[in-house]
Amino acid sequence: MKRRLLDLLACPSCLSFPLELIVENEIKENRLPTTPERPLCERWCAFIGSQPEDPNNCIACMELEVMSGKLSCKSCGAEYRIEGGVPRMLRPDDTRF
Repeated sequence: MKRRLLDLLACPSCLSFPLELIVENEIKENRLPTTPERPLCERWCAFIGSQPEDPNNCIACMELEVMSGKLSCKSCGAEYRIEGGVPRMLRPDDTRF
């Protein structure tokens, strides 16, 4: 999972934004050849943990792939696992697959 995804995700249970990222394992890849003109994220940069400001952070951020960890909602306390680079965003009470 790319950290950039947190600019788009809200908690499925209470719709709170942004979610907190807790990384257990991540790998580094080369992805972005040049610095973009403006930050790729619009509302939330999970790489620096605040609103996006500096497009130079985008290169370092896009090189990282979160392989395992969790997303946590500060409002309702819900937690969503990241496994194999995929966030599992089922609500705690939703057991359908």
